[in-house]
Amino acid sequence: MASQGYEVTHAQSMNMNNSGRPRPPTASASSGRPRSASRSSGGKRSAGGSGGSKQTAKRRAKERAMTQEQRAARKKQSILGGITTALVVAGCAFCIWKFALNSPTTAEEWREGFGRAVNNTKDNIGRLGDVLDNLDGFDWGNFFADDPWAGNTTVTLWKEKYINRENGGLILTLVNNLDDKWQSEFEVAVADWSESDALTLTVKKGSFDKGCERSEGVMTVCNDNFGETGWVGINENEVEQGSNRIISSVAKMNEYYLRNANFYHRRFTMCHEIGHGFGLPHTDENPYNKNQGNCMDYTDDPEENLLPGEVNFVKLSEVYLAQPEVKEPVRRRLLRRVEKDNGNVIETVALVVNEDKFDAWGLAKDTYYRDVRM
Repeated sequence: MASQGYEVTHAQSMNMNNSGRPRPPTASASSGRPRSASRSSGGKRSAGGSGGSKQTAKRRAKERAMTQEQRAARKKQSILGGITTALVVAGCAFCIWKFALNSPTTAEEWREGFGRAVNNTKDNIGRLGDVLDNLDGFDWGNFFADDPWAGNTTVTLWKEKYINRENGGLILTLVNNLDDKWQSEFEVAVADWSESDALTLTVKKGSFDKGCERSEGVMTVCNDNFGETGWVGINENEVEQGSNRIISSVAKMNEYYLRNANFYHRRFTMCHEIGHGFGLPHTDENPYNKNQGNCMDYTDDPEENLLPGEVNFVKLSEVYLAQPEVKEPVRRRLLRRVEKDNGNVIETVALVVNEDKFDAWGLAKDTYYRDVRM
């Protein structure tokens, strides 16, 4: 029997006749019918023999049918599962001890660590809570009212050591401290601005936990729930005293307004604030006039101003790339100035090659001429 892959139990062997075949069911002495399973007081058949559930009976039957090798494999699997679970729990506990609690060793450090962890958790929950559902019902133009760049029409350049006018223009690293929900808008904006020949941009992946931490020589791009500030996005450039040149930049996306805003609002804001990070001013500050088609233009309809425009690229080229040499204007001479009776004036101006020929034209060599620039 064992060679067939199963074992004969004692109950089965008792129910076989001498020939090895199962005996027919034994009839009850009173009814002449085969014996049935015992019934519980509720009238239902008991599948477990003595009140056990059907699931328990099936599990026991399955265990009885297992071979020794199967039982050993099952035990080994159970042990490995326990070890794996223990390792995961230990790893999580170590990370909490190391990073969340700052590796406490004394009772006082443990208390401080737990207190700090609780406060950080509350801050993170508050950061993502209390945001507007969307911006569709708001007057988008009003968000520019407190823009610190308003009225500034000049380009503020980065410090000269970050500029290579002969090869690449402004060489700048953007640190991505945004959370996962802002990655698409950031990647699109960086790709759009990289179309400028005057910008050489690299991206460094930062951490959302570092937030809007400022670092010299880079532009940090971050998001957070800054509250009902009145601005959806803002850029803060640190300008060196004396040189009036940018040495660091932080572009902030305000989750209070933008967390649930549509993609156009978020993309426009990202493009706009990164543009300020290069030192660019606005191209127009009336949000209700015709859109100029670039993201540095104030607009009440961001969908039409999602990308940097040619006017932005030209401005970047003017300040971050070497310009062609401008030749000195040709010097010409005013040879004669004649006033007519009607008040008009006739001026004779020529590029002088040989003054000996003046007489042929009736022009005086010593009267009415001077160097002029055309």
